[in-house]
Amino acid sequence: MGFAIHGLFFLSSDNTKHAEVQKEFQSLHPILRIGVSSLIWIDKELVITDASRKPEDYKKMGLKTAKQSLHYKQKDGFAYAIDLRTNNRSDLRNNLIKTYFWLMGFNTLRHVGTGDHLHVSLSCKYKPGGI
Repeated sequence: MGFAIHGLFFLSSDNTKHAEVQKEFQSLHPILRIGVSSLIWIDKELVITDASRKPEDYKKMGLKTAKQSLHYKQKDGFAYAIDLRTNNRSDLRNNLIKTYFWLMGFNTLRHVGTGDHLHVSLSCKYKPGGI
């Protein structure tokens, strides 16, 4: 119980790209927060590069605005997606992380938007088929 409560509400700045992402952690769906927090116990160097977004954030990144992004807060007030750093990490480590999230029932996609990263999302009834 203590582990779950800790994982829901606390994220070290060591595991975020910048302070804004640490603040956004609370906007993530609780199941996603627990999944990430559980992995951080094993991989202390895991870094979340992005979490909750707004449509204008895509323009700031030089990308087309995504209409169906699970990074947006949904009707229940939670974002359903995060991005994890893959740079300077072995392919084995990145594939193990991808497999961990897949086994836990999350959607995973390694892709390049503003840089190589692993996109992890939780299925959302507000955006069926969204990833």
